[in-house]
Amino acid sequence: MKLSSFFKNDLTRDAHIQFTHYANSKLNNTVCFILSYEYLKMANENDNISAVITNKELAKDVSLDKGLFISENPKLDFFNLHNFLIKNNCNKIELEHSIDSSAKISSTAVIHNNVSIGKNVVIDDYAVIYSNSIIGDNTYVASHTIIGARGMHNTMIEDEFIYVEDTGGVIIGKNCEVLSGAIIQKAYYCEFTEIGDQTKVSVSVKVGHGCKIGKRTMLAGNVQLAGYNTIGDDVWIGPSSTLAHGLTIGNKAQIKLGSVVVKSIKENEEVSGNFAYSHTKRIRNFVKEQR
Repeated sequence: MKLSSFFKNDLTRDAHIQFTHYANSKLNNTVCFILSYEYLKMANENDNISAVITNKELAKDVSLDKGLFISENPKLDFFNLHNFLIKNNCNKIELEHSIDSSAKISSTAVIHNNVSIGKNVVIDDYAVIYSNSIIGDNTYVASHTIIGARGMHNTMIEDEFIYVEDTGGVIIGKNCEVLSGAIIQKAYYCEFTEIGDQTKVSVSVKVGHGCKIGKRTMLAGNVQLAGYNTIGDDVWIGPSSTLAHGLTIGNKAQIKLGSVVVKSIKENEEVSGNFAYSHTKRIRNFVKEQR
């Protein structure tokens, strides 16, 4: 589809577009919106970005090989275009619906269209599997879980919410466990929230849209992950811990129970507390306070 299919007037440069995403998109023919020079530089250097929606100030520095629409409200125009593309069969995941004959699915579970369920998967009572969900072999999905839930990404612009259509999905790897009451949100761009092989998602855990979780990672009960967190392999996240949006948690990191994490964590690092920092330092400080 052409950018001019939506922006029929005052378009500076036309381009072929198929997806919406951020400036770091890995999808070819992506359109993004830009509000800062930091992200403008990223978009200019990314061959996957075919078009940019931005304001008059930044527009003069957009690469000439990118389509360009100059907007008084780039964010609003971007999300209106996002919804338009979905309604016109662009900006979507192509997934063939398939359920392996060996899967054991409760009669009370709700399975939507366009899902892929692998060998020996067990889905218990009242679980809900929404479209664009992929569940790997030998994975257990417990009762009252929701895979592919809508996230809280209505976007506020000038004191009003606009509805953002979902277009992403969820991938759960092989030999995983997703326990009762867990909710895993789908991404709203054309990509997947991902749970790696052998990872355990405990009771009442909430995984935000677009998170990428590695292999053999443990999310204990009531953990809350905001959107777009990247969590490595062999990570432990203790009960009732909360992670802010867009963090990176290194391999084999440990987040102790009840932690509130607001910055990224290095490989093998152990943190605790609210706000979380080095667990060793926190214990030393705690001991001093008790004297």
